[in-house]
Amino acid sequence: MTVQTAELAACVERVETHFHHILDQLESMRAPLVGLFDRGPVDADTARSSIEPLVRTFLATSDIVGAGYVAARGALDDQPLYLAWWQGDDQHLLAEPDAPATGAPLDYTRHPWFRTPERTGEPHVTGPYVDFVCTDEYVMTSTTPVFSHGRMVGVVGADTLVETLEKLLLPTFRAVGATLVNDLGRTVMSADPHQATGSLIDLEECSQVVSCARLPLSVVRR
Repeated sequence: MTVQTAELAACVERVETHFHHILDQLESMRAPLVGLFDRGPVDADTARSSIEPLVRTFLATSDIVGAGYVAARGALDDQPLYLAWWQGDDQHLLAEPDAPATGAPLDYTRHPWFRTPERTGEPHVTGPYVDFVCTDEYVMTSTTPVFSHGRMVGVVGADTLVETLEKLLLPTFRAVGATLVNDLGRTVMSADPHQATGSLIDLEECSQVVSCARLPLSVVRR
């Protein structure tokens, strides 16, 4: 059942404001990379340098915890796989991480935050999931594909901690007892302290369900 009230609309607006701002910033990060790849072969250092100032400004002026560029396999002429990702208060650079379990180079191309934009050609928001590579915390990852001459050469992205979303959104959500879920009905964050991040909600049992524009997210109330 989909019913939009003024109270739920306020919750939806807060969610849309946060993630649409991120996607707008990712578009500005994408543009210089498209220009580079359109002009010819690109190496890792050049790709990193082209977006570093934009990423550092983004981190310093927003509520994200990390952001950067993640190359598609074979897109760069000197690295088969490569990421340039800045994170944390000190904005330290994470590049070419190893898989936590094996120590082998991480094949991030299998992750939904990479695969979904590759498949759809559209921006996407993935999560919640525990980010074992960067933060070891629940995150929401926003990604936008970077295309050159019809080929996806990677994604630009940004992480938001679920803890940060709770701080930003819970005052509004508590007023109406609302929960934020992804397109699978999995809880992102909730005004109900017993509704844990990652737990499933049967949307058919909710009295109100309001989708967030251009996002795989909905605000629900039971």
